[in-house]
Amino acid sequence: MERRNFLTHLGGSLATTALMIANNATANPALNQSNDQNLASGPNSIRKAFSRLEKDIYLNAAGMMPLSTFSEKGLQQYLNFQRLGYNDGDGEYVSAMQNEIRELFASLIKAKVDEIGLVHCTKAGEQIVLDAIDSIKSKGSIVTNDLHFSGSLHNLIGLKKSGRDVRIVKAEDWRINLEKMKSAIDERTALVNVSLVSNINGHIEAIGELAQVAHQHGAIVYADIIQAAGIVPIDVHKMGIDVAACSCYKWLYGVHGTGFLFVSEKLQGSKLQDRLFPGSIRHNYAPWVETPELTKEDFIYQAKTDATRYQPGHISYLGYCAAYEGLKFIKHMGVETLLRHSVKLNRQLKSMLNKDRFECISPNIDASPIITFRTHENDNIKAKLKKAGIVVSYGKNRLRVSPAIYNNSEDIEKLALVLNEGAIK
Repeated sequence: MERRNFLTHLGGSLATTALMIANNATANPALNQSNDQNLASGPNSIRKAFSRLEKDIYLNAAGMMPLSTFSEKGLQQYLNFQRLGYNDGDGEYVSAMQNEIRELFASLIKAKVDEIGLVHCTKAGEQIVLDAIDSIKSKGSIVTNDLHFSGSLHNLIGLKKSGRDVRIVKAEDWRINLEKMKSAIDERTALVNVSLVSNINGHIEAIGELAQVAHQHGAIVYADIIQAAGIVPIDVHKMGIDVAACSCYKWLYGVHGTGFLFVSEKLQGSKLQDRLFPGSIRHNYAPWVETPELTKEDFIYQAKTDATRYQPGHISYLGYCAAYEGLKFIKHMGVETLLRHSVKLNRQLKSMLNKDRFECISPNIDASPIITFRTHENDNIKAKLKKAGIVVSYGKNRLRVSPAIYNNSEDIEKLALVLNEGAIK
C-alpha cells in the first residue's frame, strides 16, 4: 500500500517533532551509557539498549516489548525517589513525568491533553466505556468483529449471554468485510467496538468509514489501539474515534500495569457518563475551619473536568516512568520510521518463506507491524525455534511475527532458515 493511501485509509497524520532522549545517570552502571549514542546509528546500535537481544532473537514486540535501558532508567529514577526522596534530581524527574506524560501521549495520537486519562490496562479503558453508556444498559447493541482482541470478545460474549445485543461480524479470508460491519450498525447501535490493528494478524480496521456510519446512527466508536499506539500513525479526531485505550507494555516501551485512555472532549460527562467521582473536597464547617463559607455546602466538592475524571485513583507512578521514557524515544525516532522498519523486515520474511507451508494471512503487511502465517507444524516449529533462541508468538495453526526497531535483516534470515528447514519428515 502506498504511503498516501495508507494515511488516507487510517485518516491520520504523523507527529515528527524530534525530542532527544535524556541521559540521566542512575545507580545501575549499565544505564549510565549515553542513550543518544546507543540510538544514533540505526537498529544495530539500538540493539544495545535491549539486553534481551543478547540471548534471544526476539521477534514478538506485539506480545511484549523487552525492557530497554532507557525505560529501565525511568524505573530506577522512581525507585531512587521513593527510597531517598528529592535526591540528585530524582524527585524533579518524577514531577516532570507527572506533568508531561499525558501531553506526550496526546501528541502521539493527535488528541488534546484534557482528553487523556490514565488506566492500568486496555481492558480497563474498554470497561469504562461499557459501564458508562446508558443506552447499552437499555438494550442498545454493540457491534464488533472476530479480529478484535479475544480478551475483549469473551467479555462481550458474556454480555451477550446475559441478554445484551452483541453483534460479532466474522472475518472472511482473515479480513473484515467493511460492508458487513456497516450493515450490522443500525438505529439501536450504542457502541462500535473494534481493534484499530488486530493482534491476530495485523489487520487494520477501516475505522474512518465505520465511524461515519456509527455517528450517523448516534453510536460511539471505541478503538483498542494497543497494537497501533507508538508504531502506526494515529489521528483520533480525523479517524472519528470517540474513545480509545491501550496498555504501555507493547509498542510504547513500557511495563504492565500502565495504560492510557482517550475520551473525546465532547463525550466527557455526557454520552460517556461519570462512573466514579474523583476530585477533591473541603470541609466547610467547624471545627475543620474557623470561618465557614455560609453560602456554600458543608462539603465543597471540586470535580475533575477532563478525562482524568475516569481514573479510579492513584496510578503506578513507577510504571509510568518507563512509559515516559518510551514516549520520548518514540518521539525522537518518529512513528513512521519505526513502522517502516518493521514493514521492511516483514516483507523480507514473507519473501523468504516456503509459501506452501506458510500461508500469509495478514492483509495489511505494508501498513502494519504484524505478520501472521498459517501453518500445521507448530509443535515441530516451536521446538526448533526454542532451540535456536528465536521468540515469536503462536496461535492455533498460526505463527505471528512482530519485529521492532531493534531487529535486523540477520534476525529475519535466521528465522526463515529455521522455518524453511523445519518441515516434518
